Amino acid sequence: MKISFEEYVVKANKAGSVDDLLQVFLDAVRQHGYDRMIFCLLSDHKQIGLSAGVGHLRNYPADWMKYYFEQGFDQLDPVISYCYQKMGTFTWREMSERLDLTRKQKLCLNLGTEAGLHNGICTPLWGPHRFAGIGLATTEKKDACDANADMITAYCNHFYIAFQRLHAKPDAPCNPVPNIYLTPREKEVLTMIAEGKSDQVIAILLKLSPSGVDFHMRNIYKKMQTNSRTYATSKAIELGLIHPLLNPYVHA
Repeated sequence: MKISFEEYVVKANKAGSVDDLLQVFLDAVRQHGYDRMIFCLLSDHKQIGLSAGVGHLRNYPADWMKYYFEQGFDQLDPVISYCYQKMGTFTWREMSERLDLTRKQKLCLNLGTEAGLHNGICTPLWGPHRFAGIGLATTEKKDACDANADMITAYCNHFYIAFQRLHAKPDAPCNPVPNIYLTPREKEVLTMIAEGKSDQVIAILLKLSPSGVDFHMRNIYKKMQTNSRTYATSKAIELGLIHPLLNPYVHA
């Protein structure tokens, strides 16, 4: 018997363990045809004592996941790469059409399909100082899912909240949150850096001189207390200061 989203929320909130919550979630998404799920922590979740990692929870085929990690696919998975650039639920097909995939990334997707993962979708999960994602797929190739992105987004976001609630440590000390402010222009520059654009392309798109781009980056470094672009962009994403998205500009 199908349950409404409201009924799902009630059941999920009553879950006494992560296993119980996972079962409630899987029952809900199966109503939409999805019977495969993988939950990834894409940043450290220090507030609940968990480190970043692919497949924190999953019911993907065990043989495929073993091969996936052996081949280092977790370091180049295009679904994860695209996840960093999106806010809402997306299909693997959309991702494949929008990203210029490398040979090994194409191999990763093709082998995943051969392992029985079809009609894949992914929901990025953004939170304060943290980032995660849930991937769903079907074992059937055709007519298996209704692709209701709005409902899947709702289920996934509530699962993420409930998962963190179950891991909450009420007696844990409350660490101060860094109070970092970026100007609108600094956010634009750093977002484009996070999307992989070169300084030359950023200067053209934002109508700045190369020294102008360098000026903003030096200010960003000072605020972030670093000289590393990688650290500055990852820290800004973690703090919710920027949300890299695919946009009309062409990646360089």
